[in-house]
Amino acid sequence: MRGIRSWADGAVRISVGALAMASLFSSIGEARAQSVPAGATGPAVTYVSQGWSDADRNVFYGTSQGSRLMPYAWFGALRRLDVDEPFAADQLQRYGYLSNDNPNNVAGLPVGFVVEKASGELGMTCAACHTGQLEYQKGGKTFALRLDGAPANADFQQFLLDLAAASRATLAQSDRFAAFAEAVLGAGHTAGAAASLKADFEKWTGQFGDFMDRSLPSSPWGPGRLDAFGMIFNRVAGRDLDVPGNFAKADAPVSYPFLWNASRQDHTQWNGGVPNGLFIQALARNTGEVFGVFAAFNPKVEGNLIVTRINFRDNSADFAGLQTLEEKIAALKPPPWPRDIFGLDDALAARGKPLFDRYCGACHAARDSRVSVNAWDTPVKAVGTDPKMVVNAQRMGDPGRYTGALLPPPAPIGGRFANPAKIGDVLALSVVGSLLDEAFPITSPANLAESGVWRAVHKDWASLMGGGRLEDLRDLDPSRVARLHAVITTRLGNMFQRPASADPGAAYESRVLHGIWATAPYLHNGSVPNLWELLTPAKDRKLSFMVGSRLFDPKNVGYATDQSPFKNGTFVTDPANANGNGNKGHEYGTGLTPDERWAIIEYLKTL
Repeated sequence: MRGIRSWADGAVRISVGALAMASLFSSIGEARAQSVPAGATGPAVTYVSQGWSDADRNVFYGTSQGSRLMPYAWFGALRRLDVDEPFAADQLQRYGYLSNDNPNNVAGLPVGFVVEKASGELGMTCAACHTGQLEYQKGGKTFALRLDGAPANADFQQFLLDLAAASRATLAQSDRFAAFAEAVLGAGHTAGAAASLKADFEKWTGQFGDFMDRSLPSSPWGPGRLDAFGMIFNRVAGRDLDVPGNFAKADAPVSYPFLWNASRQDHTQWNGGVPNGLFIQALARNTGEVFGVFAAFNPKVEGNLIVTRINFRDNSADFAGLQTLEEKIAALKPPPWPRDIFGLDDALAARGKPLFDRYCGACHAARDSRVSVNAWDTPVKAVGTDPKMVVNAQRMGDPGRYTGALLPPPAPIGGRFANPAKIGDVLALSVVGSLLDEAFPITSPANLAESGVWRAVHKDWASLMGGGRLEDLRDLDPSRVARLHAVITTRLGNMFQRPASADPGAAYESRVLHGIWATAPYLHNGSVPNLWELLTPAKDRKLSFMVGSRLFDPKNVGYATDQSPFKNGTFVTDPANANGNGNKGHEYGTGLTPDERWAIIEYLKTL
């Protein structure tokens, strides 16, 4: 583990790194030409009007957030195990990722994958998991609508498993490694350089494979689902703190939530565990996300036996990139129902509105938040759905090097980490500490302008205080800076904890349903395939259906359930709500007549 940690702390080296990177980028045009075989690009894509320009969309698809999966030179040189072609040959479309036709995407990567310019590392962004696409057929042809901010239907677990397997095979098979080294090193290939590369690649493969072995469950997540909390907890509390006992199987997968109006919620995440409504709070939740998606993070203990302080500066999170992404998300609008393609019965929708108000509005109508300005109330309700995500998010563990450090807010003054501790608190301290260490001290105007944290604070300051310039924050006297520090810390309180307003038990967020038509399958764990079944009594819902198809079903409002392009495309529900795949609960509107339920569905299309 210590050897693996030394790599994770930034000690990966390729002796001929400069030559390797030069070889990589000189051949990148050729790699792109080979990356998508003829006929594999799919139907032509039309972009739904959601308030973004093409430039906005390209920023969202390609802005780094500090994720570091692996050196891109290595990724480009890996070959698949099942067929003889580069691992990324089809822009990863076999896993459900979407093609990215942006001319600036010189690496030919799918939506949400980027190459870090400074490090040459391949990373992921939120666009990989939060960009959807529906397809429909007309006149014998297939057409596609891109839905920005919608859930992806990608099979992330299979991608991770195959990447680990391909890497291990590359180490184990001499001919495979020889071809890999030739591709990575190019003109710098020597026996010594290849040996050095193999040592570095062995360290990376060891830590990556170990993480996947410890984290991924034997029962696949399947397309469109991910146990984000489980993976983030394992990454930070297990791997980054170097406490193997903190690992647990990430076996409570949930659907990717839709992003439009995410900035308007006063709580986010399926369990409502992240306070929201301000940019600084959004930056905190996104920092937690990137720590789980391959960011480098190595907190260091400083101080003495009496006072323990953690230095959080050694991390790769791109706070400026994260803030840029959140600003785009804040401007993203819900996709309008494509009535020109699928039609709309306005009279039926009008009959559905009062039914929606009566049976759904108590939880899902847009109401001003009672706890956050410029936000909507997001009730966290227990409606009888599968409890596993909530239960797993409350797990305990060893805080490791955080033992004795101050607990994150709103812990009592002087409260410190003891063993065992809430893993949610371990993640909260990692996030809040990293933001504060990035923000303070304010050293120069450039420090402000380049800082994602200060950009977030400035936007919130202007919103709460009625204006002001970014530069004004630097001119604050020390006492006001101290108060500002306290305000930021307070606003970052209650991170990754059940909100006080949540119902007892397995409670999940009840979001405003604008654009809900574009977000199937439903419930937090994707266990209900379409809106019609969601309004059907739980005992009558399908026990098994196919997932992963993009072929849209405009009548039931979901995707085709009789086909899937994935080998893990069969979803088997659990009516007992015992294994994370439960489809029980949310019995709202289920007692209405079929005509009344169809009216509600027609109204939901108009939101």
